[in-house]
Amino acid sequence: MPARLSDADGADARVGLANAIFDDVAALVRAEGLDVVVVRDLDLTGFDGVVLPGGGDVDPARYGGDTAASVYDVNPAQDDLDFGIAAAAVVAGLPVLGVCRGLQVLNVAFGGTLIEDLPASDVRHTPGDDGCGEPEWTWHDVDLAEGSRLSEEVDAASIPVASGHHQAIKTLGGGLTATAVAADGVIEAIEHASLPILAVQWHPEAEGTPALLAAAPFAVFEGLVRANAVAPR
Repeated sequence: MPARLSDADGADARVGLANAIFDDVAALVRAEGLDVVVVRDLDLTGFDGVVLPGGGDVDPARYGGDTAASVYDVNPAQDDLDFGIAAAAVVAGLPVLGVCRGLQVLNVAFGGTLIEDLPASDVRHTPGDDGCGEPEWTWHDVDLAEGSRLSEEVDAASIPVASGHHQAIKTLGGGLTATAVAADGVIEAIEHASLPILAVQWHPEAEGTPALLAAAPFAVFEGLVRANAVAPR
């Protein structure tokens, strides 16, 4: 897992939340029997997979977006680390799981774009008036694509998820497929057509998530890691 590089002291409250839930994501990885190493460089020698966790916004300049849009915690060093690790994982053929920002990083890495600031809709994706208030999460359902890895893992067509994001996928990156959507059309999960890559926009680590649903993305990732480790090269 790439380290979070933004200091939460005196910063936007969302930075502190992202830093705090980093450990919760790592705990769900460990619960699947995988070791977690936090890295600050791009050398993936000896690693079997990558988890891209949540955090601040991707610099809109990376996808030709509006650099004057309402974004927070744009950190060039974090972008360099996350995008560099994502690229290195693809080159090495490693499984990748993205969570929230991690989904957005993967989408941009494959040439996609983002909605810089979601407009109001019938589905509330951002908790609080400004994304910093209480509660930490808002909840809504997502529909899972039949035959997707996640739908097979949870054996359901629709699940409730904890949401806490103000950005989302605008155009899908090359090779990516939307495997979950909210009622307002926001893409909530993706998989790659040929690579061992999946990501969710929601927060499976959020308190109150049913155990099966919290574990599901990580169980799929664990299966990809195990399968990739024994696959002929």
